[in-house]
Amino acid sequence: MKNLSGLDSSAKRPPLKDRSSGIKLLMVSAVAAVVFTGAGGLLMYSNTQHLIETRKWLEHSHKILTNLQVESQRLDRVGYGMELYKASGDPRALRSAMSAAAALQTGAISLEALVKDNASQARHVQDLQANAQELMADVDGAATKKTTADHEIQESRSTISLLQNEERGLLGMRSDDSETSGVRSLVAGAGYLGFSMLVVIGLFGFLLRDAFRRRLFQQDLSVANGHLGATIEELERRGAEARMLKDARDELQLCMSSEEAQACTARHLEELVPGSCGAILIVNNSRNMLAATASWNDPPLADGFELGACCGLRAGKARWRKEGQSELNCTHFTGTPPQNYLCVPLAAHGETLGFAFLGFPTEEICALASRRIKLVSEMVELASMAIAGLNLRMKLESQSIRDGLTSLFNRHFMEIALERELHRAHRRGASLAVLMVDVDHFKMFNDTYGHEAGDEILRRVAGCFSQSVRSEDIVCRYGGEEFVILLPEISEDMAVERAELIRRNVSALQTSFRGSTLRQITISIGVATYPEPAKNAADLLRMADFALYEAKNSGRNQVSVAGEMVGMGMKAAAVGEAGLA
Repeated sequence: MKNLSGLDSSAKRPPLKDRSSGIKLLMVSAVAAVVFTGAGGLLMYSNTQHLIETRKWLEHSHKILTNLQVESQRLDRVGYGMELYKASGDPRALRSAMSAAAALQTGAISLEALVKDNASQARHVQDLQANAQELMADVDGAATKKTTADHEIQESRSTISLLQNEERGLLGMRSDDSETSGVRSLVAGAGYLGFSMLVVIGLFGFLLRDAFRRRLFQQDLSVANGHLGATIEELERRGAEARMLKDARDELQLCMSSEEAQACTARHLEELVPGSCGAILIVNNSRNMLAATASWNDPPLADGFELGACCGLRAGKARWRKEGQSELNCTHFTGTPPQNYLCVPLAAHGETLGFAFLGFPTEEICALASRRIKLVSEMVELASMAIAGLNLRMKLESQSIRDGLTSLFNRHFMEIALERELHRAHRRGASLAVLMVDVDHFKMFNDTYGHEAGDEILRRVAGCFSQSVRSEDIVCRYGGEEFVILLPEISEDMAVERAELIRRNVSALQTSFRGSTLRQITISIGVATYPEPAKNAADLLRMADFALYEAKNSGRNQVSVAGEMVGMGMKAAAVGEAGLA
């Protein structure tokens, strides 16, 4: 077989037998080097540990000799103090001698812990302790018995001298051992280093020979590397495109609204086709118009247009407009349409949501989009699913908190909002008012004009409520023809004024149904406030309801305020109910 240079590859390669023996020799050398390195390391570790241990014993001997020196000095202070006391009778000299004797006894105890490994020294230290105790007794009785401590001092000096001589001998042996260990470690290190250098040189020779052999295969490898490089570049390009799609999918999953998903889609489409212009166009609620909700690089699109203006929507699939391929233009442009563009419908769950438009100013950008058309289609499909899911979630959330007839908040949301506003009012030290509203004679409307007319009245009244309150106020349908309005941070007088305004606005409504003008609509309103007289949510609703009951009993079409009298009435009603029970 010939390689790329035209030469027989077997002529360049060494015989198989030689290569096998060389590999075996290299493996044996490597194993020997590992074994030697391990043995040398263990030897160095052993020598180092011995050297450290020897130095510890040297420090131990120095510490004992230092303590013995201190004990000797304390003994001198005892003798000096006793001599001075005998000569002058000064009690301070006796106290000094007594303090030195006590320190001598304490030092002997410390020495006992240091020499416990040496039986001979331990016996001498015990003798020193006994002498120190006797010396302490003599010093203590010197003031009354006129005793002297010369004998004990002499015995203690002899004992300390014996200990010093023994420890100096040990220190000398340990010093010699330390020097010997140091020399041994130095010799072992030098020998280990020399042999290691020989091993390294030998291994380097094998590696150098192998490097020369490897050069023979570089031409073959360079060709393979060329093909591999091209493959890697292609894989990296595909990997980058897949990461772009994954990032887009991950970001779409984080979106909380359809508008966020549309803006996210526009941003990632721009990343997929750099230099392009485009937009995301969504069908309106009436399902008859399209409008751009997110765009990039100023696409030449009209502000709003009918669904039939886009050829892609009419075809129901991605549609290219290119020179010489498909020259039929969509009609959703302002001015001259671009030469090359792409329209991809946004559809999910059988519903058309809109379409994505991408325009390409140059042929190079158009070619890039053609190569990435699969990614663009997958991106639009992901966006369609995300937008449809978010639209469905928003619809379900709205249905869970909104009344279907009046579009006001429902009773469940009112209970949650009331607790939240009460906590906020308590934290801020503010007030909160609740209006309980009921449409007067609503049953008569239903009986006279029918339930459809009654529903129309409820919708008109709900719209009047929404226009008569502040943006921070909360209007809810409580049930049937009853409504609850929460007015945060408002005084009782202002709440009554607001209730009167609402009542007048409702009374001014002119309602007709199927060509017939309905009779005047009036409402009754009960007002309760927190923190006075109501103390909690239950009190607010009960007092507002009781005040509403008072307003209806007093002739309807009026506002009643829950005050002290209402509270007393509620208590009386509760007592009456308890008695009936």
